[in-house]
Amino acid sequence: MSLKFVAFVASAAVAAAAGAAIAATVPNQPEWSEAPSVADVAAAYPAKARAAGVSGTVNLTCEIGHDGHPKDCATVTEKPGGYGFGAAARKVAEGLKVDDPAMNHRNIFVPVTFDAAVLKGQAMVTKPAWAEMPTAQDFQATFPKTQNGVNDVRVVLGCTVERGGELGGCSVAEETPPGQGYGAGALALASKFKVAPWGTDGAPTVGAHIKLPIHYELTPVKQP
Repeated sequence: MSLKFVAFVASAAVAAAAGAAIAATVPNQPEWSEAPSVADVAAAYPAKARAAGVSGTVNLTCEIGHDGHPKDCATVTEKPGGYGFGAAARKVAEGLKVDDPAMNHRNIFVPVTFDAAVLKGQAMVTKPAWAEMPTAQDFQATFPKTQNGVNDVRVVLGCTVERGGELGGCSVAEETPPGQGYGAGALALASKFKVAPWGTDGAPTVGAHIKLPIHYELTPVKQP
C-alpha cells in the first residue's frame, strides 16, 4: 500500500472560522486595510495602566468617515475602568482604515484590546483574521513524498507578523513525527499565509508573534 494525500487540516483555518464567529457578534465589522501595529498600541498605552502592568478591553462605536477612518468614536464598554483605556482606544481607532467606499458613513462597533504583553515585546496573535491562506495544491506541493507509514502529521510554526501581513522569521516549534522533513514542508507554506492587520479581538497583529498549527492527514490506499 501507499499513502495518498487526501485531506489537510490547517488549524489556522479553524482559528479563522472561530474569528469569523466572534466577528459576527460585533456587527458591521469591515475588513481593515490599515491598522495600528503592536508598537503603535504600546505607544498609546495609558500611563496608569502601563505603570500597573494592567491589560484592558474597550468596545467603541464609531462612524466610518469619507476617508475610510473611524470618527466620532464613543466608548460603549471599558474594562477595567479608571485606567484610561477608553480614551486610549479612541486614539488607537484613528489608525484604522477601510478601503471599501460602501462602508463610508456607516456606524460600526470597534473592539480594541490592550494586552500588557505589547509593553514587553511579547504580543501574540490569538484571534487572527486571515487575509490569505494556502490552497490544497500548495499543501500537496510542500508535503514530503514518502511511504513511511505515517498518516497523521502535526507541525507548529512560530512566526512574526510583518508589515503587510506576511509571516516572517518562521521556525519549527513542534514537529510530529520529527526528523522526516514535515517541518521543512510546513515552512515552505509560511509565505502563503497573510494576516489581516487587526485581529477579530481588536488586537494589533503587525509586530506580534503567532503560532501556526498545521495538521496533515493521509489515508492508506491499496494499489491495483
